[in-house]
Amino acid sequence: MGQVRSLEPAYYEALRRLTLELAGVKLGINTDFYVETRLSSLAKERGYADLQALISDLFSDGDTRLAVHVVSALLERDLRFFDDKAGFTALSKRILPLISSDFAGETIRILCYGCASGQEAYSLAITLTDIEDSFPELAPQNGFHITAVDYPGRALSQAEAGRYTHFDVQRGLPVRSLVKYFARDGEDWVVSGQLRSHMDFKEAHLLTAPDAFGKFHLVMMRNALSRYAPAAQMRILRSLAPVLETGGYLMLGTQENLSDLNFGLDPVRACPGFYRRRATRYFEDDESGNPDVAPKHQAAG
Repeated sequence: MGQVRSLEPAYYEALRRLTLELAGVKLGINTDFYVETRLSSLAKERGYADLQALISDLFSDGDTRLAVHVVSALLERDLRFFDDKAGFTALSKRILPLISSDFAGETIRILCYGCASGQEAYSLAITLTDIEDSFPELAPQNGFHITAVDYPGRALSQAEAGRYTHFDVQRGLPVRSLVKYFARDGEDWVVSGQLRSHMDFKEAHLLTAPDAFGKFHLVMMRNALSRYAPAAQMRILRSLAPVLETGGYLMLGTQENLSDLNFGLDPVRACPGFYRRRATRYFEDDESGNPDVAPKHQAAG
């Protein structure tokens, strides 16, 4: 792959440092081809003559906005609809009934943190819309609202547009959901207004506190924590816990676990990847009597 290495070697290291400093993610050392591919595409989109011109602007002008777009392009994730399906099953069968009972009469507010190109946020909206009628406790005519956030860039723009190729929708999206919630537009599929009425997409720096968005009953950040350096993981968890309502839930991937320093979030029994915020900020055993919440020293079943 040496033929695609068009930048001075020092630039690759500088880009790795930039990504770590700005986003808390450490790129591997053998990522030159990856860098070339992602950033050459970004350079073309932004009207640069070539990759070298983009990199020159980035490191000579100190353009913060351009730096964010560069890092966003480097960190784009390849998402599928309903990926890690067990998590969505646990959400609909176990977690949403608890939320609708505990917060009856309220609009259920959900934060999709690091939404990338939007497949998970829309999978979540489909899940809730499909079962909304099963929960009369939810606020009439309100139901739920999803705030999906990520760094500004091509992925977030696609998520906000809700436009996907035929290849995209074939990856995990059930045919029934495609027909019900998407409309064909030329060669693409576009999310229906029914889903979009429950959602908004916002730019955010994922290492800063999201408290400006308010409080949430569910925060979803799946299969992403492992990408971050340990210090950045702690920073993210420290900022997410306070935006959860007391008794609210954090949804990680089913193969993800929090460390012992979990900021008052207890694992939910029989629901891998789900954590519930305790009523206290301290790390005391749960005394709520809720059988679905595992106390601090008891493993989730």
